[in-house]
Amino acid sequence: MKPASHALSFLLFFFLLNSLHAQQIEIPEPDFSGIILLVRDQLSGEQLEKQKASSGSKASVGAALFGVAKAKGMNFVNGAKSPVRMNQTNSIRLIVKANDNLRDPVEVINLFSLEPDPDKDRRMIVTGTVNFNKSTAAAIEFLPFRAAKYKSSSYLLEIPSLPPGEYALTLDGTRDVFNMFGVDPE
Repeated sequence: MKPASHALSFLLFFFLLNSLHAQQIEIPEPDFSGIILLVRDQLSGEQLEKQKASSGSKASVGAALFGVAKAKGMNFVNGAKSPVRMNQTNSIRLIVKANDNLRDPVEVINLFSLEPDPDKDRRMIVTGTVNFNKSTAAAIEFLPFRAAKYKSSSYLLEIPSLPPGEYALTLDGTRDVFNMFGVDPE
């Protein structure tokens, strides 16, 4: 078999496997756009924790003592850990209800990790720095995922194994609404 035809066969097999994988799940599509379900098994899903993120800034002790006006801009949510938990596994599957599933899912869905805020009972993501009257945006590291169409207007996401921690997804048009889950060590 020639290398080009071998690669084509592999791609065809991957897409067939991916579509069959999506068809095995029999979870009803969520009723409303913006709902994200963690696939627990082929027949059941659990809605992710949902909170509207607050914006704030945090200056270092040195900045406060010496009058240096430099702070981190951040978005944060209450609670140190999400109540939606899973053990570290090979992959995580989520059903994301969107307005439709015609767009590239990377344009619609952002997945990122949250940092614990050791001073407060909350999770956060640094969004930039504020220095005097100038602010800069942070380069948020979005995590990779694979997606396929699911039913009429949802996506089925498959996320490679994630290290223990707290994670959030946001959707286009509602970037201040965090849908969250946590990963625990095995």
